[in-house]
Amino acid sequence: MRPVLFQFVLSDVSVTMYSYGTFMVLAWIAGVAVATFAAHRMGLRWQKVLLLLSLSLMVGIAGSRAFDLWIASAFYADDPSRIFAFDFQGFSLYGGLLLAGLTGLILSRLWDVPLWRLADSTVPGIATGVVLMRTGCFLNGCCHGGATTLPWGVTFPAGSPAWTHQLLTGQIDILGAAGLARPVHPTQLYEMAAVVIMCLAALWLQHRNMPSGVAFLVFAIGFTLFRIGNGFLRVRQPQITAPEWFYPVFYGGLVAIFVGLLLSRLRHREPQKSDI
Repeated sequence: MRPVLFQFVLSDVSVTMYSYGTFMVLAWIAGVAVATFAAHRMGLRWQKVLLLLSLSLMVGIAGSRAFDLWIASAFYADDPSRIFAFDFQGFSLYGGLLLAGLTGLILSRLWDVPLWRLADSTVPGIATGVVLMRTGCFLNGCCHGGATTLPWGVTFPAGSPAWTHQLLTGQIDILGAAGLARPVHPTQLYEMAAVVIMCLAALWLQHRNMPSGVAFLVFAIGFTLFRIGNGFLRVRQPQITAPEWFYPVFYGGLVAIFVGLLLSRLRHREPQKSDI
């Protein structure tokens, strides 16, 4: 755990770079860059794709906060200024992805960009962004899992979110208060591994002469199913006010939609590809 990445002095001003915020920004930048490169390799005009993805990202960031307003409504009701705060707290991954995807859909229609080829090109970018974002989470100690006896369980130090949760819920005694917390599921690392595996599967499908969009939809189905399972391992944060059934039902609904779209794409006869 390393919540502070590094510190330095610039013109007599002390600058602190926090792991979570730094990797979040890197995730946004690298995600767009990698997706744009992938789109270029697939024959799309990278300048147009770069602008489209950049605009989608900005809308997606707003969408991730808007989604979190419902997920943790009491958190914002206690202090409404948090709604517009930009301290890298209160962002929901799927809220951002969904609104960014909707924006990309609209812009692709307006700018005559092949939608499903664009979707396939975003898979490496999304995977890159998730890996960087969860790296920040792991270093920050947030988004941790519940206690486990598995050999790969991770023990976070005293003062960490995992340690605090265990202390407040009575899972550790006075020894734990001295820094001997119980190991927890490294759900951040689980998510990083899952998104890489699903990305590799999608890239393999792209080389199997499948209709465009199949790779993206398989990636979306697999990663969303993983999120359902990983959600049962993660500790529910105290500021979350959404009912416990919400995320399983929400993700299940998305999987049903993705499966329907996948079946449609598998029946699709792809015309000869051409550059735009």
